[in-house]
Amino acid sequence: MTEVVPIPTSRFYVAFDNLSEKMVASVGEMSFEGKTAGHEKPIASGKEGKTLWQSTSTGFADNPDFSIEVYLVEGDMDWYNWFKSIVPKSEGGDGVGLKGRQGGTLTAFNASDEVVLEWTITNAWPKSYSLSDLSADGSDLAKETFELVCEDIKRTT
Repeated sequence: MTEVVPIPTSRFYVAFDNLSEKMVASVGEMSFEGKTAGHEKPIASGKEGKTLWQSTSTGFADNPDFSIEVYLVEGDMDWYNWFKSIVPKSEGGDGVGLKGRQGGTLTAFNASDEVVLEWTITNAWPKSYSLSDLSADGSDLAKETFELVCEDIKRTT
């Protein structure tokens, strides 16, 4: 019988073309959903009056997306600058648009520091930004959250 070895969610590394070795607090659920066509109604009636159905994949319903929470580190604005670079100049950004997309990887490790899972992320870009609550009586570390959208996510390991 195969030994079941759970993979811890706390052992991961995220890197993008111009962003590596950053303090990442969490990576939110990666999700994408396929679109289908032809399943809404029958396409024909066949032998003995049996209804025939067809369902076909037609790509993604939406581009894959996920969120990344990063700790605010004094003097490090790399994640924010990536977000700002995408925003149009008319909206206060740098206006590089989709030229600012980056490839990346998400890697998960087991308790022995061995790579056990890896995903390749194609042409990602941050589409939203938020800052955690700041409070005079707070005890948490400050974080920024970026929602990223990409063209593709492929599990490679």
